[in-house]
Amino acid sequence: MKFSLQKKILMWFIVIIVVSFALYGFLTYYVYNFNLRGERYNTIVREHFKNMDPAEIDRLREITQPDSSGPPPGVKVLPPALFLRIFYTITGGVLIIIIIAASSGFLVLRSIFKRIDFITENVKEIDEKRLNLRLNLKGNDAISNMAKEFDDMLDKIETSFNKQKQFIQNASHELNTPLTIIKTKIDALRQKRNVTKKEYMETIDLIDGEIMRLSRVTEELLTLSDLEENKSGNNFREINIKIILEKMIKLFKNQIDSKDLKLKTSFEGCFITKGIETQLEQLFFNLIDNAIKYSIPGKEISISLENSEDKKLIICKITNISEVIREEDLNHVFDRFYKNSTPDNRKSFGLGLSISKKIVENHNGTIEVSYNKDKKEVIFKVCLPLVCQKKGN
Repeated sequence: MKFSLQKKILMWFIVIIVVSFALYGFLTYYVYNFNLRGERYNTIVREHFKNMDPAEIDRLREITQPDSSGPPPGVKVLPPALFLRIFYTITGGVLIIIIIAASSGFLVLRSIFKRIDFITENVKEIDEKRLNLRLNLKGNDAISNMAKEFDDMLDKIETSFNKQKQFIQNASHELNTPLTIIKTKIDALRQKRNVTKKEYMETIDLIDGEIMRLSRVTEELLTLSDLEENKSGNNFREINIKIILEKMIKLFKNQIDSKDLKLKTSFEGCFITKGIETQLEQLFFNLIDNAIKYSIPGKEISISLENSEDKKLIICKITNISEVIREEDLNHVFDRFYKNSTPDNRKSFGLGLSISKKIVENHNGTIEVSYNKDKKEVIFKVCLPLVCQKKGN
């Protein structure tokens, strides 16, 4: 038969009280009985040895009592009236102490169990529709601290749930938009009796572009899911970040030239880190692609590599001039499918920056973004662990 925690503690209190009373009863009985034996012994001596020589009685007492050089004298026999008065006083005091201690213990336990029941009842009411509920227990005791930690956990869960909900909505929109365009164009072709070759080819090209867009979104979703599930560094090997950046710069040369961007590079220090080459390539591909896409034509874009002062980090900065991003966007640019705050063009950042952040985290690094309002500079800063300790390529 299983008992609840409350019943177990109650039974434990009862056992302690019973044992305490039993030990106290045994002790008082022993002392009381000893005192009565001593009193009876003295009475017998006085009654049966009335005619004995007093010197013999004193000699008998000397024999039965320990000498001064031995152990301390025995317990002195008290008169019955005085003994009973002391006995009742001690007994009453002990009983009062036991009752007060037991009552205090029960009151404390009652308060504790009321708080536990309060937490239990409130937790039962929390579900996906009422994640805003909190316990809000005050105090510095263990239960209050546990409730505070639980409230903090609920804050994180609510934030994560809202982000997930927002992500699903945005992802649905991103996937539904090209599907809607494709269906609209197909329906338009069906309604037209005479379709020219030009109209037909334009429709095919548009549908092909939307299919590529769908494919890109689904591929990015799969990539993000894979990065979140596979965080192990067992496949890490030494990678030269400078080589990856030079490769990406060559890859984006045509886009840079088409927007008339002035590219500025600066590589100083050691550039060896440990990681997965394909992921690091995707990281810098996303960041450079983002910088070029949102740059103002004819402005400068810079890419730099350097080491931290303690020679423990590789610091990469990618800077571009843009009017798309704003200060209020900085805390959200890594959110999935986040749309910027410009009133005339709510452009979605898609999944590229979310994937970039996850790659950096999986490589034990950090990524942050800053914005210079006066210069309209957007600066992405990536820090990765440095392997080599001396300069070199």
